[in-house]
Amino acid sequence: MDNTAPVLQPIPTVTTEEAAPAIRRGWVRAILSYPAWMGALLVTSIPGFLMVRLAVGPEADLESATSGPLGVAVMVLQVVGTVLVVYLFRRFIDRRSILSLGLNLYGRYFRDFIFGVLWGIGLISTIFLAVYLAGSATITGFQLPWDTLVTQIVIMFLVGINEELYVRGYLLTNFMESTNKYVALLMTSLIFAASHLFNPNWSLLGLVNIILAGLLLGIYFVHRRNLWFPIGMHFTWNLFQGTVYGSQVSGVPTPSLLQTQFTGSELLTGGEFGLEASLVATAAIVVSIVLVHLICRPRPADPLQNQPPAQ
Repeated sequence: MDNTAPVLQPIPTVTTEEAAPAIRRGWVRAILSYPAWMGALLVTSIPGFLMVRLAVGPEADLESATSGPLGVAVMVLQVVGTVLVVYLFRRFIDRRSILSLGLNLYGRYFRDFIFGVLWGIGLISTIFLAVYLAGSATITGFQLPWDTLVTQIVIMFLVGINEELYVRGYLLTNFMESTNKYVALLMTSLIFAASHLFNPNWSLLGLVNIILAGLLLGIYFVHRRNLWFPIGMHFTWNLFQGTVYGSQVSGVPTPSLLQTQFTGSELLTGGEFGLEASLVATAAIVVSIVLVHLICRPRPADPLQNQPPAQ
């Protein structure tokens, strides 16, 4: 008689993180997510703008209202909508965690964010300085209330999170699962530019530059799979272009620290769309794409290549 106690075998389990995606093709998941994202932005914008209208009245300055605390409320609602859509698609369609889109809090994520912040400041400052030295920008004043500055910082940071989480995070990740990473990068950059067709005062050169900006924001993610650099750069690009230097931001005016008058050829100043629609921006962004690619491309001895895979 065998008195050996039976060995209990653990019941195999398949966690949601390990399961295959509900939709196999990454490009299909990406395409299906786009109308859901746009719908979420629309739905979450309605209560925000209703609050603004009720607060300021139909004849009041809507631009000033949306650049204050109510503007922060509008952006918070939009970020909530984006996070919800990305979470639901990532959880139930991709069957992965939202953190695996490049938001993992290990390694050099904080340095990546600071790197992006500094790169954004340096890039847009170089463009502004070139336009200023060419005589097409004249500083006529210097004033911005501290509370307006704080709200603008918060709004611009939320804009960076909102767009980068979806475009460079969800879209690019899924397109890269279906095709060459550089083809995926171009596809998401085109979608990123197309979303700016709803902005006022857009121009063909402005859209070309936004495509290039999408390549710049995405090339870091392609190599490092980390969203913190594009979030940081997107944040300071918008903040310094509009709130500091007084240019339009993708056609949208913002309160600014410097009161700047732009004159001369729109090819140099970007016209009503902003500095990002200038030929100076074209050259600067192209150089930045090359530099970021050379700095961040994978190397055999790169310790980042040995990081644990995102789950």
